[in-house]
Amino acid sequence: VFDKGCLVIPAFAVGRTQLIIYYIVTLMREGKIPSMPIYIDSPMAISVTFLYKQMRRYHKLNQDFFDDCIFDYKNIIYTVNPDDSKMINEQKKNCIIISASGMCTGGRIMHHLYNRLPRKEDTILFVGYQAIQTRGQRILAGEENVKIFGENVSVKANIQQLNSLSAHADADELFEWVNNIKDKPKKTFVIHGEKIPSDTFAKRLHDELNWNTYVPEYLETFNLFDSI
Repeated sequence: VFDKGCLVIPAFAVGRTQLIIYYIVTLMREGKIPSMPIYIDSPMAISVTFLYKQMRRYHKLNQDFFDDCIFDYKNIIYTVNPDDSKMINEQKKNCIIISASGMCTGGRIMHHLYNRLPRKEDTILFVGYQAIQTRGQRILAGEENVKIFGENVSVKANIQQLNSLSAHADADELFEWVNNIKDKPKKTFVIHGEKIPSDTFAKRLHDELNWNTYVPEYLETFNLFDSI
């Protein structure tokens, strides 16, 4: 929640940006948050959003909007031109900026962070996973300064995180899925996740299902023919 200033949302261009648009527009239409400009500032996110507009029958993000297209909502501003993107930095009134990359490792989000992080009245809202040592993770960890464009930028903005929008199944959901596999794999590699959660999930598969599991190290290689 923010009372003044700008809300900056680093978001993945495919899927996450469109979902965030849906929630924000829904809240505005229902009068639960104030009406204000919503800047979509990522060339990839804009291209993907336009595909969502063209393929409305293939997704559910428009089901509550009947004949109106949610992505044509009056408050949304698509900043395709780089100069228009830079002009957002001059916006002092309440606004929402959705930009990529989601982990703040590059893209247009960088110049928004450069300009907004030092402002106490602005808010940075993280809506996706932040890998270790990414700029987004360091901001969430409470670092007082982060390097952007070769300069140390002070972090004075309000930093918030929304943890409920993961695109991945959790451990119980994954376990429920693999529990339906009738023929036990000869070897199972757990490869997507941080070290501790991966080790924990691999151990659970081994202990409860008697699967032969392994968590590879970074850059470790395997001959799959040897494994089978």
